[in-house]
Amino acid sequence: MTSSVSSSSLTYVVDTTGSMLTYIQQLKLVNNWLVDYITAHFPCGERQYTMVEFNDPTIGPARITSSKEEFKTFFSSLTASGGGDCPELAMSGLKLALEISPPKSFILVFTDASAKDYTNSTLLNNIYSLIDTKQSRVVFLTTGLCSSLTDPGFTIYKYIASLSYGHVFQIAPSDLSKVFTYLDFTLSRPVDSLVKLLYKVNDGTNHCDNITVTADFTSLLVMIDGKITSTTVFRPDHNVLIPDEIVFENWGSLYQIENPAKGVWTICVNSSSPHVVQVDGLTVTNTSVTKYCSDCHTNAICQPYHDLYQCICKDGFIGDGFSCSDVDECAYSWLNNCTSAAHCENTCGSYNCRCPVGYTRGAGNTCVDIDECSRPDLNKCHPLAKCINTNGSYICQCPPGVTGNGFYCETDPCSRGVCRSDTECIPNGIYYYCSDPCVSHTVLDDCWRSSSNAQYVDTKCDNDKVGWYRFTGSGGIRMPEFCVPKDRCNTVAPMWLNGSHPIETDGIVSRTVCAHGQYDCCQWSSTVQIKACPGGYHVYKLNRTPTCSMAYCTDPRSINNDCLCASDEECRTVSGKCGCYCKDNVSVSALKDLTPSVSCGLQNMKTSFRKCEMRALNIDYLDIILDDGSCFSVLDDNVTNTFSVMSPLQEGSCGMTFSTNGTHAFYRESYDFFFVLPGKIIRDKLTTTSTCIFQLDMELSLQTALNPIISNTIINISRPGQFSARMAVYNSSDYKYPYNGSQIDLLTHTKIYIGVFLVGPDPSQYAMVLKNCYATPSSSKDDPTRYYIIQNRCPNPVDPTISVAQNGVSSQAQFSFEMFSMGKNPNQVYLHCEIYACVRNTNVCEPVSTNNCENSEGNG
Repeated sequence: MTSSVSSSSLTYVVDTTGSMLTYIQQLKLVNNWLVDYITAHFPCGERQYTMVEFNDPTIGPARITSSKEEFKTFFSSLTASGGGDCPELAMSGLKLALEISPPKSFILVFTDASAKDYTNSTLLNNIYSLIDTKQSRVVFLTTGLCSSLTDPGFTIYKYIASLSYGHVFQIAPSDLSKVFTYLDFTLSRPVDSLVKLLYKVNDGTNHCDNITVTADFTSLLVMIDGKITSTTVFRPDHNVLIPDEIVFENWGSLYQIENPAKGVWTICVNSSSPHVVQVDGLTVTNTSVTKYCSDCHTNAICQPYHDLYQCICKDGFIGDGFSCSDVDECAYSWLNNCTSAAHCENTCGSYNCRCPVGYTRGAGNTCVDIDECSRPDLNKCHPLAKCINTNGSYICQCPPGVTGNGFYCETDPCSRGVCRSDTECIPNGIYYYCSDPCVSHTVLDDCWRSSSNAQYVDTKCDNDKVGWYRFTGSGGIRMPEFCVPKDRCNTVAPMWLNGSHPIETDGIVSRTVCAHGQYDCCQWSSTVQIKACPGGYHVYKLNRTPTCSMAYCTDPRSINNDCLCASDEECRTVSGKCGCYCKDNVSVSALKDLTPSVSCGLQNMKTSFRKCEMRALNIDYLDIILDDGSCFSVLDDNVTNTFSVMSPLQEGSCGMTFSTNGTHAFYRESYDFFFVLPGKIIRDKLTTTSTCIFQLDMELSLQTALNPIISNTIINISRPGQFSARMAVYNSSDYKYPYNGSQIDLLTHTKIYIGVFLVGPDPSQYAMVLKNCYATPSSSKDDPTRYYIIQNRCPNPVDPTISVAQNGVSSQAQFSFEMFSMGKNPNQVYLHCEIYACVRNTNVCEPVSTNNCENSEGNG
């Protein structure tokens, strides 16, 4: 048997900034699995384990060990904090790792960001020199980008990977286990057992590559980073070979070809995305080479290797071939394909997916519910009972007129119709008696049951109502015979009568009640019994509701003294008296308890008081005197039940003040209200200050491919004011005649003119500033493929067709350019603008001069 040899050392370079928290937790889990597997495959191998952390602005600490158990403890000390900006110091961390790692190490860089320090030429040259000297392989595992795939801070990863015969994988944290499957294949072998046969970078086309095999390899490893459609392998005899597929994901693939014949192999890849193809030849699969098959473990297979033999553990076992132990596939989720509903049970060399009681095994290791009701041998329902299947179980239900729990049913004596139709039969063991529900019932006098109660404070429910009931009180005495809107009657799903009420001569009748759920007026229904009683009222035999989000409603029109409330009021009982009160149940006992609201339009500020709160203070809004009232407009709105004061949003008008902090504009107005008491005396004054805040930074996008005449964008800014902006396309430089129709078809080189207009309060205060305007091939403003027309307030210097007529001068901006197509295909083009409402009296709004724009090229 072979002696101890060294294997590739393993180095982690870990980004520990705050956004890496979830990623690091998953890394800890899969690292423990990887290290255990490598050791089991290669128990006598000697390697160095290295951990290098990088943050911003710190690099380190760096820790080194040859103990796998100590290496595992390195992960317990990892924490994620700091950072703040997206790019990180990945290059500095990599340089330190290359310096302290042995030659031919396997270096893994984990980050969710691009490199910040890619512009440091001295640092990069040191990295290139170390890669050339130490011949280490660098693999980048990234979960995010700071910009686009063409960002130099990201493309530096691809360049370093190509220099080191490595890869760049863009993955989710949950994919780490699949990437580490590739690492297990590579690190479980002697350091010099891999022969580099092919490394090719492809820009996203279908291609075929030839690999000449001249040595006796035990297998070929084909590794691809990037998204591919399919891979076809041709043997030297030109026949197609189907390789073992180890991993096939969007971010990469791994295939193994066992015992490849010598000659020219061809690998063809179908893909429309950039990717890298790498092929390694393995001289031995592990160190378990022997002269005698008898040296192999009983759970290993013996394969010829030149004049020797290799011992390879069978599937489901782990080890070096001389010693093989069972793999616990249930210990890690990626080693089994049991669904979340199934329980994984490890077996010798394999595992089973066990379904819980009431389920059976389905396709793809899924757990499928057993229909116990379809097989009498699986349910214990009484022969008279109805069996109802449920997920994982079943319910037994005795038929109407039969008592019992479903597993035992007893005939009800009342089922023989022994009582008159206007009385109810009450069983008492084997006896019965007839009861008149008009005499024996429970009274419900809750005014909150009224269907006019449009908002609930504390959800009511009737899951305890069983028996005969009569409705009384100001909320109504009968159930509504119409679908009651959701969230009425102080409950989520109000219940109403789906039918008409009986008259006295009908006796006791059955009717359907419905609950108005999320999707349907009758999402849940039940049967109730109703009787019309002498005296003009009805009694109802109610059933308990299945959830505490349903209650039986009443119709306020069924009484003469119904509670007539405004839209923001509800009829409820307070201190034993039913009346109209504010729906939000706010306690108002003094002027300070009033809760006026402010709404900000484009031209006016509205301060509103709720009449229901004034009523609680016995204040009539007609008895309110507004100081300097002739300067304001007063609105009496019976729809919203409010008393409002309107003020123009213009500095100096009616005492309106204006200020700005550079990012927001503030409009403030103070009001004095005097309250007239009987005898025309005044004892109370209320002073309020209302403020409208407008954010000055905005973004604006033309949401169509130059199709509509105007793309209107409402920009949500800090509560509660809004600016409005419009963008339009014109056919000439006078910006008078916009294009009409649902689509604009333009030849390239055609000059088009774009106008952007700011609509808001006090337009003399502001100037429209175009910060950035760019084109994308899709309607998404976040599309990474974009072409800047205006960037950092300046026209794109590489496009001489761009002309800016106005920017930062008035409340409108204008620019033009020659039409173009994005890409080889005649894709549609969408325009997006980031705009700024500049306060003219406190800022310089006009962009820098043309010369300064030219001097600032490349600094954006």
